[in-house]
Amino acid sequence: MPLTRHTVAVVSLALAFSVTAQAKFGMSKTRVTLNRVRPPDILLVGDTASLDVSSRARSVAERDLDVIRRRVEQGISADRSKRLVEKGGDSVVHVVVEDLEARINNDITYEMKYMKVGERQEYDSKKKAYVTKDVYENRNVAVPVRRVKGRIDAHVEVEQGGRPAKADAGASYENEFKGEVRYPEQASSESSLEDFLVQRSADHAAATVTYSPDPVEALLAVDGELKNGNILAQSGMWREALGKWVDQKPMKGDKEAARMHNIGVAHEALAYALPIDSPEHQKELEEARDSYRKALALDTSEKYFQEPNQRIDVSLGYAASARAYADEVRKWREAHGHRSGAPAPREARRTDAEAPPPPPPVPSAAKPAAPAPPAARPATARPAAPAPKQDTLASSAGLAIPLRNGSFESGLDPWTVAGKGVVASDARRGRVFQAVAAAAATTLSQPVTIDVASAPSATLSLDYKVGAGEGKLRVLVAYDDAAGKPRTSTLEITAGDAPGDWTPWTSDLLALRPKAAHVKEIRIIAEGGTVLLDNVALTVR
Repeated sequence: MPLTRHTVAVVSLALAFSVTAQAKFGMSKTRVTLNRVRPPDILLVGDTASLDVSSRARSVAERDLDVIRRRVEQGISADRSKRLVEKGGDSVVHVVVEDLEARINNDITYEMKYMKVGERQEYDSKKKAYVTKDVYENRNVAVPVRRVKGRIDAHVEVEQGGRPAKADAGASYENEFKGEVRYPEQASSESSLEDFLVQRSADHAAATVTYSPDPVEALLAVDGELKNGNILAQSGMWREALGKWVDQKPMKGDKEAARMHNIGVAHEALAYALPIDSPEHQKELEEARDSYRKALALDTSEKYFQEPNQRIDVSLGYAASARAYADEVRKWREAHGHRSGAPAPREARRTDAEAPPPPPPVPSAAKPAAPAPPAARPATARPAAPAPKQDTLASSAGLAIPLRNGSFESGLDPWTVAGKGVVASDARRGRVFQAVAAAAATTLSQPVTIDVASAPSATLSLDYKVGAGEGKLRVLVAYDDAAGKPRTSTLEITAGDAPGDWTPWTSDLLALRPKAAHVKEIRIIAEGGTVLLDNVALTVR
């Protein structure tokens, strides 16, 4: 049908509306991952816990039970207020696996496809010559089909104080693949599917009785005036990003809605860096909720403003459960002669449902003792106990040294990891952190709380090794200067080293300009290849 002037006008209007609808978030979305933590289904009270993992199913191997046992032990051990005992703990955790089934069926189906079947010669009167034309027909074509289906039936039972509790810990997987496609690892073989299901069940069982990661994905509005804040947010500098957006003048219409949305995302991210049962966590979530509601009220037609309001309601529910759990633990401790406050919820481990069983959680250095519980930051690795010299220094100097000894063994509070990072084994050093940052940066960060204004020295040190590619490594230090103004400074460690041996690096944070008075965060950023880290330490004398 020929286009009339009226038709063209309608099409132009529709295109203009489409562009406007995409303006706030763009065609390619700016996504950020927020490290939310989920409370357990069943709270373990008491000082000790014992664990039993069993199955009578012939399909379940002992190695499967070992995977589940290690994962649940790891989760319970992460809570330092709990001590695992072989039998007779204050809380007795039973994990029972009833069945495990994994099936992969390969088949052929036939589908009608309009496809090229040949060529023919046709005379082109304009060219006055014969030209080759493709010939297409509908043909019945054989298409390979792989159907993958599996499940593991399991549950957790907890006995404590005469109050039994039970929760599901099963998992399932079902998918169908057509044509010549690359299968994900869990769909490559029945044994791989079994391993995947066992690991999922292990994660579910651990999450039943421990605080666990529940990451969420958020979108940032990308209107031009918000861009500088977005850059900071994508680097994990949420407080600085929030400052950028809050300091901007109120905008008009859709742009103001976009600004309020991004302010909500920043408050939500800041909430997840705080202890889940703390008033500060609750306050940040409420700030996020208020901003999300304002964004939706300013632009009710924007579909991307709907989901954050639902997400924040779930997070507020998690926070309410965590506070109730903290009260329950406090009452138990008081009833059993403990006068200290309730222990903080433990940091969660990052998992990847699409990957083989992940390594132990990534650690950070120990935090100073404080009346309030430490922040529950989802993370993935734990460093070893501090070296004796640094232990002595920490106590004799009377200074809080929350960052020390990054040998990434279990025992200390975790770092927050953004990107691809795992705990790997080194033949000479034991467990080290490995950043796989060939395509995108991997960031290892930890908030700290330490005054250095009157200290003679504040030395940040680490060992690094480039394993593959051209590894780039830098450290970002967030601090307040003597006037209390927030500052950031980036220290370049290497601009692109080739693979080699371990190399030590140190820097005196007192050399930063403007001079640092209060260090707030240490962030290690790896790019351009595979980089290994060990012995991260902040030593204040």
